[in-house]
Amino acid sequence: MYNAFNVALNDGCDQLVIIGSDCPGLTVDLIQRAFVCLREYDSVLGPAADGGYYLLGVTSPHPSLFTGKNWSTETVLEDTLVAIRSLNWSVTTLPTLTDIDTVDDLRQIRPDWLIETGGA
Repeated sequence: MYNAFNVALNDGCDQLVIIGSDCPGLTVDLIQRAFVCLREYDSVLGPAADGGYYLLGVTSPHPSLFTGKNWSTETVLEDTLVAIRSLNWSVTTLPTLTDIDTVDDLRQIRPDWLIETGGA
């Protein structure tokens, strides 16, 4: 992820947002909101209900955002917030959403997602 951020930002992007592909509740509106947040904040996070995140946006890359993390654990969001604060960056968050990591997650989210998307 750091390399993707670094390349894009070094190529002239002044804001970059990366998203997880396992969060059906993530909408275009939320992604647009993340970019709007980056006009005022150095970073933006979309917290996942399991302690991770479904979205990370920054105005400049830093390796500490991606190193030393226990990926796929309930501490990833908090570990990332610690890294952001240690850089003295401003940060804001989007609404907490549920991502899908297991079959049980899918079973839990499916009824709500079907209603929201008109598939029920």
